[in-house]
Amino acid sequence: MQLKKLTTAIALSGIISLPVVSFADSTEDLVNALVTKGVLTEEEGALLSKNNTKEKKSQAKVTVDKKGITVKSADDNFKMQIGGRMHATLTHHSDEGLLSADDPINGTEIRRARIYAKGKFYKNFSYMAEVDFGGDATAVKDFFAVYQPNKSWDFTVGHQKHAFSMEVQESSNDIMFAERSLVYGMSVPFFDRAIGVNLKTMGKNWNVQAGIYGDAMKEHTDDGGKEKSEGKGFGIRGTWNPILEKDRMIHLGANYGYRKVSDDGKVSNNKSPAFAYETTNMSSLKLINSGTISGFNDVQMGILEFSAMNGPLSFQSEFAAATVNRDDGLPDYDVNSYYVQAAWTLTGETRTYKATDGEFKRLKPSKNFDPDKGTWGAWELALRHDGIDLNDADIQDAGDGKRLTLNLNWYLNENMRVLAGYERTYDLDNARVTKADGSDADDIDVFQIRAQWAI
Repeated sequence: MQLKKLTTAIALSGIISLPVVSFADSTEDLVNALVTKGVLTEEEGALLSKNNTKEKKSQAKVTVDKKGITVKSADDNFKMQIGGRMHATLTHHSDEGLLSADDPINGTEIRRARIYAKGKFYKNFSYMAEVDFGGDATAVKDFFAVYQPNKSWDFTVGHQKHAFSMEVQESSNDIMFAERSLVYGMSVPFFDRAIGVNLKTMGKNWNVQAGIYGDAMKEHTDDGGKEKSEGKGFGIRGTWNPILEKDRMIHLGANYGYRKVSDDGKVSNNKSPAFAYETTNMSSLKLINSGTISGFNDVQMGILEFSAMNGPLSFQSEFAAATVNRDDGLPDYDVNSYYVQAAWTLTGETRTYKATDGEFKRLKPSKNFDPDKGTWGAWELALRHDGIDLNDADIQDAGDGKRLTLNLNWYLNENMRVLAGYERTYDLDNARVTKADGSDADDIDVFQIRAQWAI
């Protein structure tokens, strides 16, 4: 009998050591049955049950779903989520009459190919680490740690976006167009990602954040390879929702940013100080381009935001104005830009909006694409009008132009979508890019299709 009990106990120990999620209940039932039949004493059964409970409590939890791979400790103090994104894009320009030197590059590219790991530790601390392999290059994107003592405050340190502009804050996974607006041509590279600290406070329908930043993760060196002191800047952004309901809201926002060049005259990302906008990420065609701004000392920029949503209809806009303060007796350089865009979800869904961040998130289809069930995901029609004026002071060949963009977007599910867009740049005046006959490069058409997955 003792040998039989020993054999049974060893067998049960092996069973209990198997994954708890699958066998916890059946193991407990087996122990109770053996106690009832007298194979085990109550003390032995209690001991095995106790060991089973301990094993269960120490077991890490692993899940795989639409948010990627998530590993969570049994005590919920530690969590890691692994995911990524892929944006594959096809672009084509209709640009007859341009000088051959200005011909845009058409074709395909993997615009973004990112892998990230994010999570939390000790409940109040979290982190994000993301690397991009798109465009046959490697670049560090978000790489920071966050301390959040409660739901009203968080403090972030590391490589992060400036507290600036609704459009900059929004993820490329969520924006309605393959390329951001002409406002982006003014805000980046001055107010994109950089190493710094950021403090944010928030409530149910508002948030305010501000940060101080150095430069992005690029070295500043002169021609001799000697390292130079980097530039610096700060940003502050606040948003408020006077109306905030599940499918209806009004958004108001204001931003102010400041950036000073480094000792070698560079701005964040080790680029020369300039305002420019490339028609697509791969085209090399910059219809709007100030060129390197002589005497650039610092830039101050302000942005006002207004957005709204009512069921399947949404509206978003920003107006930006900037002043470049220059040395060597050169006049200040003033520029401005804007965009207004509207979207209609043809299948009736409402866009996702997060008030504590003051930004739109990804559209979620009510029914995923599944031909077997006769469901086709969500469809969205989006229209944007934007403009920019970079002609001022002694810089009169940077360009002043407008653009119209129309998109039809197909959301197969929460993780996959296809963007199909057409845009036309028009009323382009006094730009550096001209047609062969010397006239302005008006009516430049661009077609883009992007396939995207993101988890």
